[in-house]
Amino acid sequence: MKSLSQEIKKQKTKLIKKAKENGLYENFGQNEINMLVDNYIELYNYSIDMNQKRRLIESFNEWCMTYTG
Repeated sequence: MKSLSQEIKKQKTKLIKKAKENGLYENFGQNEINMLVDNYIELYNYSIDMNQKRRLIESFNEWCMTYTG
């Protein structure tokens, strides 16, 4: 769980820098979200730990959708 939180923080920093350099664009952050899902989510595992990871990624997704720079 800690490594996922650290990875999300790292991706946010990267995206903020990218937005400052290139501006915002449609589907901002979707590649990063897909990478997190691929690396941290087991599709058919609905344990408490996995659901917490899903919530963290969903929260990051919301942040990407509402980020205005």
